[in-house]
Parts: sequence; structure tokens; C-alpha cells
Amino acid sequence: MNVTSRRSEFLPFLLVLFTGALLAALIAPKGLELFGYGGMTLEAILARPEVGVGRSLLLSQGLYALFMFLLPALFLYQRWHDGRVASLLQPSWSALDSLLAWIILPALLPALNACNSLWVGAAHGMDFMAPHFEAQAQSALAVDRMLFMPTWVDHAASILVFVVLAAFSEEFLFRASLQRFLHGQAKPFMAILGATIAFTIGHMNFIQWPFLVGAGFTLGLVYYLSGRLWISFGAHLIHNGLTYYWTQEAGPNAYGTMEEVLPFWIILCGLIIALSAGWLLIKRHAPKPHRAA
Repeated sequence: MNVTSRRSEFLPFLLVLFTGALLAALIAPKGLELFGYGGMTLEAILARPEVGVGRSLLLSQGLYALFMFLLPALFLYQRWHDGRVASLLQPSWSALDSLLAWIILPALLPALNACNSLWVGAAHGMDFMAPHFEAQAQSALAVDRMLFMPTWVDHAASILVFVVLAAFSEEFLFRASLQRFLHGQAKPFMAILGATIAFTIGHMNFIQWPFLVGAGFTLGLVYYLSGRLWISFGAHLIHNGLTYYWTQEAGPNAYGTMEEVLPFWIILCGLIIALSAGWLLIKRHAPKPHRAA
């Protein structure tokens, strides 16, 4: 396939994303309406004490991920199944490669958290960031209500939405769709960077942008080097699972707190491990050409 024919997919790609965003805006609030919270502001919903608040927010979150990310990505996957947008090449891959790919992001977490804390400290002095801090605080309260509910069914549902669905839908859209498309238009670094920027913007969280950039670039890199969505999905799943576990261990009102920074030696050791694993993975699998059209 030539470059012109690849570029002809740009408009359908944008239309699919726009349609997904529109459907998400229309359908996600239905989760709130089902529990009787339709038409209420998030602040008013969070002020209610009943368990149904967490369940309604969780349902709304799941519907949002489904229509905003997963369904558009699945449509594009089916549309491109005939090769109109080439897949990435898949090199030979071993258990060691998977281990290296899945080590990078967890090892980077202390350094990413430290970078985010530095940004938060600087941003507190910027007047234009005040609304974003308010939105972040309200979002953290909403997530808190969704993660801490009484029954095992509630916990299973929160794991399904926050750990599995979030990882799967985001990887399908930002890596298997957007990054795959960009690899046909730009050099590998720029394709990974473009998908990373979209991943960061898509989370609509200016407070955590340093963390999102680091995590997004890592996921994009392992997807590029492996050519396999399940590798980046596994890395994302591990991260989400760790975040869920640590939040549950910390207890209510701990989600979204970014003040605590781990000791420097832990940050340094994690950074060395992440960079070493990344270097080994790159050495084993780069450079990698794309599949010929």
C-alpha cells in the first residue's frame, strides 16, 4: 500500500473517533440515570452517602471506556483487517522479552511519581491550574467511591472496569489503532510520541501529565518493539493492577495523593532497572522495519 492510500484513512479515522466521543457523551450518563442520579452534578452525586453512588459512577465509567475507546478501536481493527493500514512486524519473541517489557513500567513508577510531584509543586503556584486541581480532587473522590464498596461483586466489577477494561480499551485505541496508523506516516520515534501525546490528552488530566507521558511512551515503545498488542496490554494491566492493589492497601481517601515521594535510592534503583531492561529490549529487537504494503 502506498503512502497516499494510507493517508486516505485519516478522515475515516477521525470520524470514527468523533463518533465514539459523541456516543460516550450520550450513553455514559445513562449509568447515572439508572441509579437515579441523572441531571445531577458530580459534586452533588458525591455528597450522597448511599452505596449506589459508587455503583452508578462505575457503570458510567465502564460505558465511557467502551464507547470512547474500545468500540471505535474494534471498528478500525476490522476496517484495517484487509491491510489498508499495515500491522507492525512481529519479531521472534521469547519469555525473556516479555519479562523485560513488563519490568520497565513498574520499575519506572517511583521516578515517574517523583517527576509528577515536582510538577504538582510547581503548578500549585500557577493561577490557571487551580481549576485543574479542583477537578483532580473531585475525580479522586469519585474514584474512591468506585473502588471502596461493600461486596465482593462490587470489587470484581471495579477490577473489571479499572484494571482490565481500562487497559484493554486504551491499548486497543492508542496503540493498536492510533500508533499503528502513525507508523505508516512517520518515523518510529515520532509515531510513538504522537500516540503518547494522544494518550496523555485523552486522559484529560493536566495534573498527572508527566506521569502519563512517561507511561504512554513506555507502552508505545514495548508495542513497537514487540509488534504485539498483548505485550503492551500486559504491561498496562500490570500497572493498573499494582495501582489498584496499592490503593486498596492504603485505604479510602488515598487515591490520587501525590505528595509522598519514595527515597532517592529506590527511585535510582528503579530507574536503573527500567533503563537496563529497555536497553536490552531495544538491543534485541531494534531497528525493526514495517511490513511492506
